[in-house]
Amino acid sequence: MKRLVVLAASILLCTLAQAQEADDSGAGAGITIIPRVDVNPVFRNGGYDEVTLGNSSLYSLFEGNISDKLSFSVCNHWLSDEPKYLYQNTWRSDDVNWCDWAYLECATGNFILTAGKQVVTFGGFELDNNDYEIHWDMMSSLYNHFQCYQWGLKAGWMNDSESTGMFVQAVSSPFGERPFDAMMYSLQYQGNYGPLGLLYSSTLFKDCDDEYHCMVSLGHNLELGDWNISLDVTNMVGNEYFNLLKGITAFTTANYSPSDKWEFIGRCGYEKVSAYKEHMIFGAAAHWFPLRESQDLRIHAAAAYNTMYKSASLTLGAMFYLHIPRR
Repeated sequence: MKRLVVLAASILLCTLAQAQEADDSGAGAGITIIPRVDVNPVFRNGGYDEVTLGNSSLYSLFEGNISDKLSFSVCNHWLSDEPKYLYQNTWRSDDVNWCDWAYLECATGNFILTAGKQVVTFGGFELDNNDYEIHWDMMSSLYNHFQCYQWGLKAGWMNDSESTGMFVQAVSSPFGERPFDAMMYSLQYQGNYGPLGLLYSSTLFKDCDDEYHCMVSLGHNLELGDWNISLDVTNMVGNEYFNLLKGITAFTTANYSPSDKWEFIGRCGYEKVSAYKEHMIFGAAAHWFPLRESQDLRIHAAAAYNTMYKSASLTLGAMFYLHIPRR
């Protein structure tokens, strides 16, 4: 299967490159290789516990335009700290695997149709972060435990100014072992009004006990010069064993970018499951982009504390974007 995907990607890339040279149809594609290496010491109950590889990984992005209306995107997760599970889970919908997403998108006029493996339309602005960019210990349990990459369809409408949009989605559910064993249905409103961004969504799903639930997420984002501040609130909490539990997840993030070379992030989160005690997550990170004319190389440091596990963690590492063809 992996060889077929790589072969198809190579053929499509060559075809699109030839089409781009032949005419001005807007066709074109590129591949980005994204390696990341982390060292992540963890301290629990006031003492040293272990050193992990953090978010060490190898990803690739293959994306481009087939025409002025049709585009595609494929994100592959080739290596992780436990790579065997990526390939054992190839056709599972309840866990991650080596293909994060693979979809075609058709945009014509004000309407957009997306078909293939894609991100479930839920949550707020936290989901704007790609998996290879984030620091796991700073993220919500929804981000860490809910398998959000699923096969299905999404249709939407945006107004001419792209300030207001409505989207509906039907995808397979992580409560099924295989794609389409179970389904999830989502409705999302998007708003972009000057410095204010809104992401409101509602997702209907059936759990393992055949009971229906509705996950509601309210995302808010405010851009203030070099600052970007967001607040996401959801009526569910992620869980390693049950995917989703009733409760509340609320995270706020402050992002400060004083220049193209530096980015500073602070996060504070509150999570409460109805049957358990509440806990909080605190995190901070600094990103340095040392290359003169691009942000392709990122050197990062992060620290986080989780009151549930009484654990503190540090992350030191680097990530690089290799563009083929280079932009």
